[in-house]
Amino acid sequence: MRISKKNLDSFSKLISTIAEKADNIETLNEFLDSLSIEELERTKAYFSGTGTRTSFYQLRGILMGSFIAGMMIFLLNMFQQYFFVAVVAAIFLIACVSQLFITALTFPIMPNVGLAYARGKYDRIVGFIDVILIERYTEIRKNKY
Repeated sequence: MRISKKNLDSFSKLISTIAEKADNIETLNEFLDSLSIEELERTKAYFSGTGTRTSFYQLRGILMGSFIAGMMIFLLNMFQQYFFVAVVAAIFLIACVSQLFITALTFPIMPNVGLAYARGKYDRIVGFIDVILIERYTEIRKNKY
């Protein structure tokens, strides 16, 4: 979706107005119904972004860290009679476990909850825009034929 610099300010005002009105369904419906088809399509493209509801990357770090830490525990138990391997495995185990705890303790719960709530609002906006666009497209087809 490309927006010219000239239309960027008006589009950002439109997006912020829609996001503010998303909590009240009736005012959102009235406001979206007053928009043109082009504005509705741009808004739908903007709000249909690829935002995620869960933090996959942090979950991936936790899973990989726990897997590698489990492997290091196995290697430490298997090669504990060899001093060099045991020291390297112990250092790597400590590094993995510390990284696992750092990831688990710094998990941004509140921003993710806020993002999930905003994503729910955006999904509601996209749903309303879909309904309005379908109605308008059927009107255009009826008038054309």
